[in-house]
Amino acid sequence: MLIPSSNTSIEREYPLWMPRSLSFHTARLTMTRLDAAGMAEQLVDMRRAVDSLKDARVDAVLLCQTAASFWMGDEWDAAMRRDMAAWAGAPALTAARTVLDALAALRATRVGFAAPFPAEIGAASRAYLERNGVTILATAFGGERDNFAIAEMPRNAVVDLACRADHADAEALLLLGGNMPCLAVTEQIEARIGKPVISTNAAGMWALLDLFGLPDRVEGAGRLLRERPAMPR
Repeated sequence: MLIPSSNTSIEREYPLWMPRSLSFHTARLTMTRLDAAGMAEQLVDMRRAVDSLKDARVDAVLLCQTAASFWMGDEWDAAMRRDMAAWAGAPALTAARTVLDALAALRATRVGFAAPFPAEIGAASRAYLERNGVTILATAFGGERDNFAIAEMPRNAVVDLACRADHADAEALLLLGGNMPCLAVTEQIEARIGKPVISTNAAGMWALLDLFGLPDRVEGAGRLLRERPAMPR
């Protein structure tokens, strides 16, 4: 698991919700702010971080941050997956790709999009999603630049942010930001808006379960992990 150095949610959420047969090993990428400088800061850490995980003989590597790929673009994301796989000697995933795969599995192309991001990261995220065939019908961005503060968002604030991005014609809601504590409130949001919610961490978990061929269904964290729709091939 490659995570921003200021992330305090991923190491709690993955072991809590995923099967106990899995172990999670993290390497931190220096990044404290969601802005251009923060994105550039963490990119120089990628090779070092993956090399540190290779020694643990991991079975997969996951870049647990959508914003990096959204900011850098499709070609960077594809190249990073190839590089991480070569460096680690194991399959490599990026959070952005798992989100797109989850949408395809749910057959959802028209979505609402909520994230704690500031405006420029939000705009880059929307452009990335739209280039990949996703129609964004409504957005809600939190304007937060301090990544640590995102992890401290109260549950009611996460629910409110999500619901502000809902749209009557949306087939799903994207609730992105790996440091935003989403899983515990996903089913509450789904009950209010009547459609599936895809969060960064839920998409990553779903993709890893598929990669490892595990049949487990995760209860309490939303439709994607409960119903386990098939990965598009």
